[in-house]
Amino acid sequence: MIKNFFKYHPIHKKIVKHFDFLFLLRPSLFFPVWIMLCSGMVTSSMITERYNMWFNEFSLITLFIFSGITLISSSTFIINQMYDIETDKLNKKLTLFKDKISMREAEKLYKKLFLVGFLFLLPTGFKNLIFGLVLFYIWGVLYNMKPYEFKQKAILGDFTNVLAGIILFLTGWCVNSNIDVSIIVISLPYILCFLAVTILTAIPDIKGDLNINKITLPIKYGKKQSLILTVFLVFGALILGLKNNDPIISTASLISIPFYIFNLFSAKLNNILRTIRFSIFNLSFFLMCVFPYLFLALGINFYLIKYYYWHRFGLHYISFLIDE
Repeated sequence: MIKNFFKYHPIHKKIVKHFDFLFLLRPSLFFPVWIMLCSGMVTSSMITERYNMWFNEFSLITLFIFSGITLISSSTFIINQMYDIETDKLNKKLTLFKDKISMREAEKLYKKLFLVGFLFLLPTGFKNLIFGLVLFYIWGVLYNMKPYEFKQKAILGDFTNVLAGIILFLTGWCVNSNIDVSIIVISLPYILCFLAVTILTAIPDIKGDLNINKITLPIKYGKKQSLILTVFLVFGALILGLKNNDPIISTASLISIPFYIFNLFSAKLNNILRTIRFSIFNLSFFLMCVFPYLFLALGINFYLIKYYYWHRFGLHYISFLIDE
């Protein structure tokens, strides 16, 4: 009865209209942001005498860091959508612009989000303010805006995303520890997995990207070569994770590898999407075993996304059951 109410009652179609501005923030991209932050937090504990595998104490400073970084990331996601309107149309992606939200409103929103995110980071320390500013510059300016537009270039586009992933990881790391040379080796398997997923996300957009002369890695070097590269990246993450005695990334990589290998034999769109979603889920699952609050955040976000897309567009998204 309760399930039928949330799924079929007509009142929800009226409610979700008020969520449009919220979903301009791209909450589906909160997952990798939070995962990289938490990955930094748990790995930083590896350099301490006691390997803490249970972070259950509530910290207001940590909440401020996650909130600030999430809002700043959201501001860059809005910028990306503003500069990708034509590409998103060609790739048949849902867009909230024009019909529901104007460009002017979106511009005001991303500036407000950046400001509020920066304010959240103020009480957390100078280091986090720098991380927030650098993250905005990398993901918002370098990736999207002229004269840079790194997203239009194969190597630079992925390099920019990797840099953003590193900043997120560093932010999480500094919650528990100071930066030292050990972070290079410890963070590398997480960065490799982050890069592998980043490469995969460009494959479904090949057709639309070609029409606007956007050169992504799969376009420049080929779909097959890109898929082979992702296999090596995740396998490298597994080897490095084992070498670092890191049970989280080792196990998550091991479970994810079969999805990447299967893509080599069947590179259909549904298999690519399944690999992306299960890669994110696998790592988040093991992180949730360490961070119980992450389970709460991911769960709320997941079901809010499903609620919105079902009642706003009639779509089952996010779903792990992907049609052929």
